[in-house]
Formats: sequence, structure tokens, C-alpha cells
Amino acid sequence: RADRLQRSVDDAQGFVYLVARLGVTGARGALAVDLEDSIRRVRAATSLPVAVGFGISTPQQARTVGRMADGVVVGSALVDILGQDGVGAASRFLGSLRDALNNPDAP
Repeated sequence: RADRLQRSVDDAQGFVYLVARLGVTGARGALAVDLEDSIRRVRAATSLPVAVGFGISTPQQARTVGRMADGVVVGSALVDILGQDGVGAASRFLGSLRDALNNPDAP
């Protein structure tokens, strides 16, 4: 497993996108319990920044991942809000994510 990870990052450029959990994309209620260990393994294999996404859907999840990783990727949750409630709601959601990331010590 470690050799497969190393082969995956050997020629990487820019940043490494770490999938936070296995399965289909979409909002999730909880983060994977071994996410911090996964980030640690990737950091040991590369000096590139690590961005984590896939299933991150709340400001609290973004804050938690932001404490561990260099970047947080939120896709499906934003698309869902935009599709259901429009641009204003999406803008507010993005603001709540930004606030969470700007205040990593908040509960």
C-alpha cells in the first residue's frame, strides 16, 4: 500500500487531492475516522500540499479538515444548495465555510 501511494505521488505537481472516503461523491454526515492517518501517510510520501475533498458538506467538517490539510474541497454540497435554493443561498454557504476555515479553534 505504501509503495502504491509513493508511485501515485512521484510525478504529482501542484498539490495532491486526497479522497476523504471511498464510495460515491456527495454530502456525508461524518468524516472518515481514519482521515487524519491518511493525511499523515500522504504527507510522508510527498512535500506537495494536500487538499482533501469528497463528502465534505458542512462548515464544521470543513473546519476539521482544514486543521489537518492544506486545502478543503467542497463540491456536491455546494451544487445541491445552488440547485435547490439559488445563488444567494450558495453565497451564504460559501461564507459559512470561509468563516469556519478562518476560525479553526472554534468548536
